[in-house]
Formats: sequence, C-alpha cells, structure tokens
Amino acid sequence: MDSLFRDMSFDLWPIGIVLLVIPLIILWRRKHSASYLTCFSVFGIYLVFALQQTFFPLQIAGSYVDTMRQVPLMSFVNLIPFYFGPFGTLNSASLTMIHNVILTIPFGFGVNFVAQVRAKTVLWLALAVGFGIETAQLAISLILRYPYRVIDINDVLMNALGVLIGYGIFRGFAWLYLWMTQHFSIKHMGLAAYISDVASRALDR
Repeated sequence: MDSLFRDMSFDLWPIGIVLLVIPLIILWRRKHSASYLTCFSVFGIYLVFALQQTFFPLQIAGSYVDTMRQVPLMSFVNLIPFYFGPFGTLNSASLTMIHNVILTIPFGFGVNFVAQVRAKTVLWLALAVGFGIETAQLAISLILRYPYRVIDINDVLMNALGVLIGYGIFRGFAWLYLWMTQHFSIKHMGLAAYISDVASRALDR
C-alpha cells in the first residue's frame, strides 16, 4: 500500500508488518501457543491487506489534492441505503457492493481464531466493522481537508453482510470439522487441536 507525497510513493507494507510483529512478540512473551500465534499472524496479514484496500493510497499534496479541496465534503457522503447517486443504479453499483462483501468475509471467518465471538454479538460486530471503516475514512477526509473516499452507507451494509457471511461459513466449517474428526476418529495434535478447541467453543456458545 502506498502513501503518496507529491510525486513520491512510499511503500507502507513494512510498517504494517512491524505493527503486526509487535503484538506477536507480546503474545509470545505471554506464553500463547504456537497455534494461536500462527492464526494471529494469518489474521493480521489479512487485516494489513484489508487496510490497504480501504484506506490507501493517501494522496496528501499535489494538483489533485488542490482540486479536490474545492469539492464539498458532503457531496461524497451518502446516508441513504441503496441510493447510488442521480445516475447510478443497483446494476452499475453491484460490482463495488460485491467487492465490499468479499472484503470482510475473511474477517467474519478468521476473527473466531483470535478472539471468542458469541453468536448473539455477531450482528453488532458486523455493523461495528462497517461503521468503523466508513467513520475512519470520514475522519481521514477531515484531516486531509478533502473527500479522499466516498463515505457510503451502502458500504457499511455490504461490509457488515460480509462479516455475517464469513461467520456463517465458520459455523459450518466448525460443525463439519468436528463431525469429520469424530466420525473418522482423527486424533488432534498441534494446530489441529487448536482448531478443534476453537470449533468446540464456538458451537457451545
């Protein structure tokens, strides 16, 4: 992911990896298992990728920024569900909506391996993810003093839907994993044992 400064482009992936390594070291020092650290690493890499897609590049200077600072911020804000602008349609916006759903499916699936998520709180978590992304984009727009992203309630809804779909896939995976290991009498060791524990706790909640 890149942050653009005038005509220069800076690669921010190393920063994302460093920010991932720091909590990994803390978790390792707190004696978390290698299986948990593996799942945390995979989930963290996904989060870095998701941040790249939702917040970068950041263009903070140049002719484009000067032009966009003349544009009213509210012209890039839509608070009406399933409204796609005066010339937009559901068909024309469908690809973007699908991308927003796909973006957060891994979150709904993977968060269960790094945190205990109760089924009754998933809806609130899903909405929090959607609102969190759009609110952060709005905050960045205010800091940059131009609308660098479209703040859209439709993105909130599609991001939330993606989390719910991901969680539903996880529940199906958990049930299938436990059924297969019990049916075929598979012994759990290492990462497989951790996955079994996560699946069992999820289905018990």
